[in-house]
Amino acid sequence: MKNIVVAAHTLGCKVNQCDTDAVLGRLSAIGCTIGRFEQAADVYIINTCTVTHASDKKSRQMIRRARKQNPAAYVAVCGCMAQNVKDSAAMAQTLGIDCIFDARSPESFIQKVSEMDEGAGDCALLSHRNRTRAFVKIQDGCDRFCAYCIVPYVRGKPKSRPVADILVEINMLIADGVQEIVLTGIQVASYGEDIGDASLTALMGRILTLEGLQRLRLSSIEPCAVTGEFLAVAASSPALCDHFHLSLQSGSDTVLQRMNRRYTTAQYVRIAAQLRQIAPDVALTTDIIVGFPGETDQEFEESLAFVQKIGFARVHVFEYSKREGTVAASMPGHVPDSVKSERSERMRRMAETLQLDFYRDFYTAQVGKIIPVLFETKKAGKWTGHTSNYCPVQVISDINLSNTIGQVAVTAYGPHGLEGEIIP
Repeated sequence: MKNIVVAAHTLGCKVNQCDTDAVLGRLSAIGCTIGRFEQAADVYIINTCTVTHASDKKSRQMIRRARKQNPAAYVAVCGCMAQNVKDSAAMAQTLGIDCIFDARSPESFIQKVSEMDEGAGDCALLSHRNRTRAFVKIQDGCDRFCAYCIVPYVRGKPKSRPVADILVEINMLIADGVQEIVLTGIQVASYGEDIGDASLTALMGRILTLEGLQRLRLSSIEPCAVTGEFLAVAASSPALCDHFHLSLQSGSDTVLQRMNRRYTTAQYVRIAAQLRQIAPDVALTTDIIVGFPGETDQEFEESLAFVQKIGFARVHVFEYSKREGTVAASMPGHVPDSVKSERSERMRRMAETLQLDFYRDFYTAQVGKIIPVLFETKKAGKWTGHTSNYCPVQVISDINLSNTIGQVAVTAYGPHGLEGEIIP
């Protein structure tokens, strides 16, 4: 039986990572060996992203890298850039791609790999993932059509997974020793809208009752998801992590309106306050786009001041990237690259200050207390893990702490998080 080595590289969001993991799991089930992308392989998979021009460029670079590493390899490409390209045949010829497929329906690709090995058997859906933290995709697609975003055009309408399927997968992960489950999707807040008898809040409630569940985390949510029912469920279980990546994009109401975002800054302030009321140590993180078409100096200053007002624990800053086919692409007043760069630098400096402020405040609140930390990696003699609000913590220990939740007394803080001592 020929041993096929498969390696994958994923760009973009956690949904892409879930799709890649599912494909690798199926390939593993038919006898393939899963290798490292940086090393020689028989089959390379590049799961692409097209959110920005930089994403497209990086995707093309990784395709070329795979071909360079093994000119004889079978190079397969999936993901949003592959689905968005107008002439897939031309892209395949230019970049040396052997196969373009949809990672959400990879049967034809799996079959092609299977045919490379006559001894391969039937595929089974297995999860190829990190044992400490597992991402579980609960839905795909989006119908919000924000003015800047290409995703609804390449991912399609929202499609939710059945509750029963999600619960079965999570129970398997718990039984396999996974300590933290992360619910992810393109538009998590819309979960259940297309199937009628489910909702994100109801799903969370079901998951939080599962025996053996240690931690449940949400990858990202829209402000509209934070309802009274959501807050009640969030407050009911210590297993739900007090970290919410609450989408923002701009702190200017006029920009939010042009973006077709469905909330105001006043509503956002109220939601942030409600989350902090049920979880005083909550970490609120977000994404910000600078340089959206028509963004004036005043609107940028409003956005900068709003980010400071909320006091985010972390902010991911992106410069607006024109995506043909979106509403924003044809808007007037596109901001020069030099201005976008200057604004993104100012926003990033603000984000760094806020992150350090969050570490300081959390440290101050935890001095003299013992906090649980899920440990993951060891480097230079130090184990690194995360608290439930996703604050990084380092400790020195000769004990193997991997995939364990240890009790830690914090001793210091800095720009990279907290330090502490493990309690035996």
